[in-house]
Amino acid sequence: MILQKIVWNQQSVEEPELYYKLKNGIKSESGILLNAGGEADFLTYMNIFSAEKWRKYTGIQSVCVSVNFKGKIKVVIYALSCKNKKVCSKIIMQFPMESKGEDSVNTPIFALPESGVVGVSIIAEEDTALYAASYMTDEEREKKEVKIGIGICTFKREKYVERNMKVLKENLLNNENALSYGHLSVCISDNGGTLVREKIEDEHIRIVKNKNLGGVGGFTRTMFEHMRDDSITHVLLMDDDAVISPEAIERTYTLLTLLKEKYRMAVIGGSLLREDLPTLQYECGACWNDGDIVANNHNFDMTQLKNVVINEQIQKAEYTGWWYSCIPVPFIKEMHYPLPFFIHRDDIEYGLRANGQFIFLNGITIWHEAFENKLPGFLEYYDVRNLAITNAIHNPQFAAKDFKKMLFVQVSSNIGKYRYKYVDLNLKGAVDFLRGFKWFYNADTLGVHDGLKKYNYQSMPAEEFIGHNGIKPEDLDPCGRPEAEPPCKLKRILIMLSMNGHFLPAYKNRATKVARPNPNIYDLFRCNEVVYADAAGNAICVKRSRIELLKAYIKMLKVFRLIDLHYDKVCEEYRKNHSKLESKDFWSSYLELKEVQNKEM
Repeated sequence: MILQKIVWNQQSVEEPELYYKLKNGIKSESGILLNAGGEADFLTYMNIFSAEKWRKYTGIQSVCVSVNFKGKIKVVIYALSCKNKKVCSKIIMQFPMESKGEDSVNTPIFALPESGVVGVSIIAEEDTALYAASYMTDEEREKKEVKIGIGICTFKREKYVERNMKVLKENLLNNENALSYGHLSVCISDNGGTLVREKIEDEHIRIVKNKNLGGVGGFTRTMFEHMRDDSITHVLLMDDDAVISPEAIERTYTLLTLLKEKYRMAVIGGSLLREDLPTLQYECGACWNDGDIVANNHNFDMTQLKNVVINEQIQKAEYTGWWYSCIPVPFIKEMHYPLPFFIHRDDIEYGLRANGQFIFLNGITIWHEAFENKLPGFLEYYDVRNLAITNAIHNPQFAAKDFKKMLFVQVSSNIGKYRYKYVDLNLKGAVDFLRGFKWFYNADTLGVHDGLKKYNYQSMPAEEFIGHNGIKPEDLDPCGRPEAEPPCKLKRILIMLSMNGHFLPAYKNRATKVARPNPNIYDLFRCNEVVYADAAGNAICVKRSRIELLKAYIKMLKVFRLIDLHYDKVCEEYRKNHSKLESKDFWSSYLELKEVQNKEM
């Protein structure tokens, strides 16, 4: 039984070192070609075998390595673990093989180590061609019947959806050699009504037009659609614009078929790697931490063996993003549907219901545009409002003083970045939360969203800023920039005391600073003007203003007064009534599904 393929054909992102490292060899269309003495090192992010997790979650105790090749090789199998941030390596076996390429050759079965990972290196003892390889087991296991319903929500992103469906069709849906072939179904919620069915739909892929109620509205619609099919056992939510890896879905499927019964309610999460820096991991699960989010293994370079091994250690996680979140149908039936947050924090709130039951595995990953490269805009409203609702429901200990502290940090951050309109979005988010559960239940979601436009900045094409105070075209590209290191503690304190230089003269040589959408705030110290440019080619220009600073803090203090008056009562309302927003009946009405079905008939 194949547990995990060793892959070197990069179906998604061209970053060889995530897959293999070659010495005296090349990758060709037919496979990997090694000269005598050459080596193919598969001790990589995509190709190590997470021994501890496979033992824990499936009970698999032993495996072998199977290789299809032509030539003469030596297979070296390693047990790897990490202690005190140092990789400890031990050779499990060195096994010589010879083949004419007609059949696969297996190493002897070996016991999986109780902790750490297993990795493979193949050394050619003569000129050799490698065609395929995998980790296998001869242990008899009753495989569970699994069918995954993939749910994708999109709004006017036709090119991304068409790209991803082409990848799925070629590698999984229409590929009889795929492990998951015949066990996948796709539902796309078209919130913008712009997808062309003829370009995308087939017997495995269905598009449903949906009212634009944000990401959560689209994802919940796909849940509804998949739950109508009794053969669906899991719903896999995926972002429309993510660069997907077919191998991630293959590994998810295989793992699900072998999961122990005690983990049947666990959510399989996908790690997130940056599209602009494809070897850099943004997170592998995260902890909510009452809104002060801690991303697990943030900014790990996944070409480094130490990071690969550490990443496979089982860590606490409180949620996983809906860029890749595989949810058991029994979980949905028991926990019901998400809250109608429109956008942002919806996956966090729903994830908190899992009580930490998440599984992450190497290679179950997607690549996505870095969040730092997007202008936040109206998200500044939702991040505050939805944070408050989430904490009201899940953490009664999060008191009014904690909410004020969070709001102060958020407001001060935007003031320090001269983004005074975003302060208004933050404060409106707090005020709307304080309106209470009844207001939220009856709110006109689209009306609320449209009303945020007046608080937002009007972006311009970034190219219009070329030449402005010496700005060059390359200055306006945020992609591929690592985060700037913050200054020393003493300097940070001095900067904060001066309100990031608001009360100091601007540096003459820093009249205009070009920054990515979410920069290190200290990097803007004593700038007079900042141009924020995002990855989509949009930009906004803001200027520092002491008057706006004072006005922002005065408005914040007024909201603090409202928090003191209403916070506890509103939190109690949400704790008592939130289930009314999670029911099938509520969502059927909210999504206007009866009206949609009548139109389709």
